[in-house]
Amino acid sequence: MGLLAILKEYVMVFQGSQTLVHKLHDRQLELFLAFMACFVKAEYITQLSPRALREMVLEDHMLLPSKEVYVGQEADTFRSQNPNHALLVPFLADVRKAYITTAVYLQKKLPLASPTLTALSALDPLLRGHSQATIQLKRLSGMLRHLLPADQDIQRELVRFNVDLTIPSFKEGESMVEWWGHVFDKPDKYPFLSAMVKCCLSIFHGPRVESSFSLMNEIIDQRSGNMNVPTFNAIQTVKYTLQSRGKTAVQLFRMEDVKFGEVDRTLCKNINSAAATYKRQQKMNQKEKQQQQSKYGSQASGSAQQAKKQTAEEEKRVRLRHVAKQRKRAMETLVVQAKKKK
Repeated sequence: MGLLAILKEYVMVFQGSQTLVHKLHDRQLELFLAFMACFVKAEYITQLSPRALREMVLEDHMLLPSKEVYVGQEADTFRSQNPNHALLVPFLADVRKAYITTAVYLQKKLPLASPTLTALSALDPLLRGHSQATIQLKRLSGMLRHLLPADQDIQRELVRFNVDLTIPSFKEGESMVEWWGHVFDKPDKYPFLSAMVKCCLSIFHGPRVESSFSLMNEIIDQRSGNMNVPTFNAIQTVKYTLQSRGKTAVQLFRMEDVKFGEVDRTLCKNINSAAATYKRQQKMNQKEKQQQQSKYGSQASGSAQQAKKQTAEEEKRVRLRHVAKQRKRAMETLVVQAKKKK
């Protein structure tokens, strides 16, 4: 069926590197309408607001006749050539049931009436000059007031921005981020609007968001799936720093002379303090666990303790294998570099 193409098109739009957060509301509305039009009469959906679409209850009189329901080109050809086939009626009944079930699921999952996504749509440069742009940007500033300077009249900036003739018109194919750069170049004129828009443009929706969680597979720990947020943030910060500088960890901290080179005291201090913080946190967690066990009179069973011990031993073996592999790779790299110098 061609439904996969409809869903894939929606997903692929936001898989690129270009910032399209201002298109999310419109795109998901288009997706929902395109899907519903496959089995619902158009007159029952085209005139409804996003909120009404989300709350709509499908009834039999709203649905297309079975012979008109979209089933894809091949199935439609078979339906036309074999109108009395024994399998046709149950097949179309299953198709209708699947459509209705999926529609209810989309109504539940898609934030069709999200005020946040609606307000983000006002970032679209094509809306500048319309009264709704000012209204939605004002609502957006209210949602982000905790990120903006307090007691500032941002509405005055919004009114001026909407009719500012010195800002160049948006050209088809131009990057929205580059266009907003013209506004950022006027820090004295639009300081608070610029701060708000920068916050909005920093919202990620591309494949890097999902791929960041794939990083957990690179952590040599069976409990990586239970990693807490501060640890994950720390790993992502380090990863971002290395990528932004275009260097690996070895390249960033490499010393020309390992034996007599100057030691980075700040780095050593940070390593020691991080280790101390980790050990202190581990002791606190262990103490809290003991207090809980003492309070409720519960103790870990022998089998649980044995399983925990085996897990720790396995993790230790995995770490040692990893260290050995990294050491071997580093030695091979040093040998290659030494040969090049000769």
